[in-house]
Amino acid sequence: MIDDTQMMVMELAGQGYSCAQIVMLGGLRLMGRENPDLVRAMAGLANGASCGEICGALTGGLCLIGVHTAKGLDEERPVLGARMVTNALIKWFRQEKLKGQVAPDCAAIFEAKGCEYDGEMNSAVGCGELVADTWTKVIQLLQENNLDPAQGRDES
Repeated sequence: MIDDTQMMVMELAGQGYSCAQIVMLGGLRLMGRENPDLVRAMAGLANGASCGEICGALTGGLCLIGVHTAKGLDEERPVLGARMVTNALIKWFRQEKLKGQVAPDCAAIFEAKGCEYDGEMNSAVGCGELVADTWTKVIQLLQENNLDPAQGRDES
């Protein structure tokens, strides 16, 4: 059965968004925000930064955590424990999604799935479950650390 997160991933992948963009768009939608510049910037992480390197779902998740925890204005400070949240996502991704068997990069993930990585395909389509699970984990980690995924940082 397809849940709401999987449906969101399928919808956005079908519209041509990459893994990293989908994770960020999910977070922005949850906050009721739009930020086309940020979404465009996330495309730089697509397909393992366009060379099959580190997974866009993972880097997108790290960026979404940063939206909630990082310094973005001169007068802000990073949220206490921010590094702990990012480390928890990386650990989860390696242990639960990759089972410690492959590197967290697109080419290795595709190879482990028995697919050939061509560097051009929209990996959000091929890795929909991975993208959905990563987005869900980011939301869970934010909540566990008393950060409201629907709020983000105050923009004022």
